[in-house]
Amino acid sequence: MTQTTTAGGQVRGDGAGDTAAHENTHETAHSAAPVSRARAVGRFLAHLAEMVVVMVLGMLALAPAWDLAGAALGVEAVLGRPDVGAVVMVLDMVAAMTVWMRVRRHSWAAIWEMNAAMAAPFAVLLVLFWAGAATAGDLMLWGHVLMVPAMAGAMLLRPAGYTQHVHGFDVAWLRRRWPVLLGLALLALTVAGGVAGLPPWLILLVALAYPVVGLVRRSIRGRSMLLLQAAGLAVFAGVALLATVLAGQDTGAYVVAAGLVGHAVWDAFHHRAGAVVWRWYAETCVVYDVLLATAVVATTLAP
Repeated sequence: MTQTTTAGGQVRGDGAGDTAAHENTHETAHSAAPVSRARAVGRFLAHLAEMVVVMVLGMLALAPAWDLAGAALGVEAVLGRPDVGAVVMVLDMVAAMTVWMRVRRHSWAAIWEMNAAMAAPFAVLLVLFWAGAATAGDLMLWGHVLMVPAMAGAMLLRPAGYTQHVHGFDVAWLRRRWPVLLGLALLALTVAGGVAGLPPWLILLVALAYPVVGLVRRSIRGRSMLLLQAAGLAVFAGVALLATVLAGQDTGAYVVAAGLVGHAVWDAFHHRAGAVVWRWYAETCVVYDVLLATAVVATTLAP
């Protein structure tokens, strides 16, 4: 803000900061203004209906992707099992709900609460299904029926967020998620080439990216970071060696999957810390590593 000093020693601004302050005050006053009981109930039910729609759209939108992945990996029979199908369906709903609630500016705590509420009925019903106390029809029917009141219960944990506040849209956050799409594209190329014969040294290859990029960017600073990178490289090299020794066996495939999951944790640590590699690279790797590990396990379990 440009400031000028008058003869009396008073400081005046150009008005830009004053306008912004007025808008912020007005927004705060608007969100803090009391809402009638009827309107609060209406907002609560509208939020619940909105999330049910998002839940359904998530299932419909992501189901074709699972069909394509199942055909490419040869795991259609595994995906056709009622319990696996239920888990996949919950994952679809959780993914859609996470993206939507984040775009709608809900807090991460509210998002995780909602996801847990959506998964809880199916978690209980899956135990009953495996125990023989519930049928596949019960699993699907009651899982969906109980999910709606469970979602409402999660909303009641923080009612002000669903009755008092009017959430906008954070489209900029969605645009910044392009590394996720890059990770999915790389995964599709890998799956198209075949997962069954995935080389064990792939783990060492992805692990080497960190010290290489760190040297190029000169982003490995300090003795502690240098030792951490050396230790990480040694661990992943050991996993790759073990997977090579066990190549051709189911155990070897599980070691590869475990190594990929471990590297996803490594990626997440660096992404959160903003260290060594680019943040977009770490985000891409998290998506790629976790989903590729899932594909490896699914292919190994397929009859």
